[in-house]
Amino acid sequence: MHLSDRTTNAALAEKYDAVAYEGQSNALSHPDRMAVVATLYGLAPPSVATCRVLEFGCSDGANLLPMAASLPDGQFVGCDLSPRAIAAARQAAAELGLSNVTFVTGDLSELPEAFGDFDYMIAHGVYSWVPARVRDAMFALAARRLNPNGIMFVSYNVYPGCHLRQAVWEVLRLHIDGVEGAQARLDRARELAAALAAPGTTQNKTDALLRAEFKRVAQLPDCVLYHDDLAEPNDPVYFREFVAHAGRHGLEFVAEAQLWASASVGVAPSMLRLFAGLDRLEREQYLDFAHLRRFRQSLLCRAKSATGFQLAPKRLASMQIAASTALLRAAADGKPLIDPAQPDAPAGAEAEALRALFEWLVAIAPQTASLAEIGERLLWPPPAVGAASPRSVEAIIAEACLKGLLMPQLHPPMLVSLAGERPVASAVSRWQAGRGVWVTNLWHETIRVDDQIGLRLLALLDGSRTRTEIAAAMADILPAPGPAAREQRIDEYLHQFGKHGFLTR
Repeated sequence: MHLSDRTTNAALAEKYDAVAYEGQSNALSHPDRMAVVATLYGLAPPSVATCRVLEFGCSDGANLLPMAASLPDGQFVGCDLSPRAIAAARQAAAELGLSNVTFVTGDLSELPEAFGDFDYMIAHGVYSWVPARVRDAMFALAARRLNPNGIMFVSYNVYPGCHLRQAVWEVLRLHIDGVEGAQARLDRARELAAALAAPGTTQNKTDALLRAEFKRVAQLPDCVLYHDDLAEPNDPVYFREFVAHAGRHGLEFVAEAQLWASASVGVAPSMLRLFAGLDRLEREQYLDFAHLRRFRQSLLCRAKSATGFQLAPKRLASMQIAASTALLRAAADGKPLIDPAQPDAPAGAEAEALRALFEWLVAIAPQTASLAEIGERLLWPPPAVGAASPRSVEAIIAEACLKGLLMPQLHPPMLVSLAGERPVASAVSRWQAGRGVWVTNLWHETIRVDDQIGLRLLALLDGSRTRTEIAAAMADILPAPGPAAREQRIDEYLHQFGKHGFLTR
């Protein structure tokens, strides 16, 4: 192998030690999110409460640590090639007092057998960015050590959308070829990307697409630009190639981790007619063509589906339903909870019933409701519906989940909407609030909080202080005329923390 090969384990580890990847949680990779999708598509995934989870390429533990903190009866293992990242992950686990998570430095193919088998596996940002031999080793390990009903999450770059991205990557790599040093390579790549993003004489309409892509790349954080767009290797694949590779190891495609990504939302009628003659895997490939998709987050399994991997809305009966973050944000911004301008928006009595349901779920958030409770609240079908048969409650709620408006859960986190006299925020969010602006809620969503008052307050919510004591501790930073006004401001912040999944018992 050539000495300058950038795809060896040593070279990959060196890159991540040179520029640390600023990791964040990926909500779609949480065991509960995986279990929900798997259940809806006919599988019986392992219990989330006592799950055993393995993450490949765990970096500094930003994705795994919040899971371990919120699922104390689970067991978590993270592996990564970067000694620097693993050291940071271990330090964070120690500071958080987590004993149910282990971090290992080294090649995933060498994971000790002593760790046993796993219910859930996560490979976020790995598949496209490692050599073919490592991709193969990862699937071979899953074939051996993913439990029979287990689920694997894999994210990867895909064609045809990545053809546009690849043109930009190749231009930038040519420009930095021969440049030594991570920062020098970043600076030189960003300089060219910014120059090519500037308006100029165009030869054809596609030039505008390339300029937009160069502009996007020029604005990326260093760690994303270095490890994603400038990365070697960075190998997109067609979806059917990915499925074939997984299939050679006995792994079956379940669905996309993001429910709406396997739906036909926004697809032209002519494409929908074409879909009628395709099987489910061919349909997924043609969805990529229709959307010019560039990135996928797919779930794989080893089991057979009771529904033939078809979505089964009736399986929502085993779940709890909550207003999603997107619905909460729309309500906070005063936007319509049902947009009549959307071509597939419900109308008439169904729209009115669904709007009332959304308003109720927003009001009680972050509390959840069962499908039975929703059916009673929805009052569906209405007394007079005309000649057409109304859709079932399950079908209506399933569609709202597919659109990202509602969030189904099998193992809801221990959230409270109203803070008690001694408010408590999740341990991870308190720890993060004292170290930066990115904080992870109990839905495993990472949120940027630029408000220094909010960050200070969040860090104080360990249950040891009353509201009055918290207000006193915030007196130097909270502009308010007196203790009573400060406590009112504290209450306003606590209300928002509760709505967005930060407060617990």
